Amino acid sequence: MVTEMLVALPETFVSTRESLRALACFVVSPARKARTDHIGLRPAAGGFATPPFDDGSRLVVRGRDLAWDPGASIAVTTLRAAAAFVDVELSPDPGVGHDLPPFSPDADLHVDAEASAALGSWYRFGARVIEALAGRSSTGHVSEAQIWPEHFDLAVTVEAGGVGSVNVGFSPGDRFSDEPYVYVGPHDAAGLSGPYWNAPFGAYLAYRGLAATDDPARVALDFVVEGLEQAATPA
Repeated sequence: MVTEMLVALPETFVSTRESLRALACFVVSPARKARTDHIGLRPAAGGFATPPFDDGSRLVVRGRDLAWDPGASIAVTTLRAAAAFVDVELSPDPGVGHDLPPFSPDADLHVDAEASAALGSWYRFGARVIEALAGRSSTGHVSEAQIWPEHFDLAVTVEAGGVGSVNVGFSPGDRFSDEPYVYVGPHDAAGLSGPYWNAPFGAYLAYRGLAATDDPARVALDFVVEGLEQAATPA
């Protein structure tokens, strides 16, 4: 696994994250759903994207731009402008979940390019850790990593003997934590106790703790593996 340092998050990170989350929920994922009936997104260089459509094109959010790849691009300004660009009908209920950001079609989406790039780096970081996790012979089955628009996290489900189903993900931050974090969330939390399990949903490791280490990817992987092992042998 390649060692990758985590950048300091700009002050605009939270506002940019929420603007891009709204874009994902109301425009990008609905555009995919209209074509494929699926809503999951993927990390992409510098940001996030839909998987390729049947014609090989995809929608990409990179920096302050929303783009067809290959094809034209526009600066991210409002949900209405973005929806017109990708030819998707705006709706306060886009069918991508229920814990949605405010639906404000004409409000300015404040997207800072540096903060957007930091978000893309976090998703790329998470994808590399998940790839390393899936490559361990003892891990069990790891689902395809997807960015779920509702909570905007890059996540997988791990299915392993003796563990059951465990959600593992890389959140860019939410109501629980303003800063990004890695999480481990067993579907069945019965019997789990001890200092590792430090969150209502299971366990989390915050961005600032990772960024302060010499090898954040290794620390993140070790954190997840510890959670899977503890879930397999609850106290």
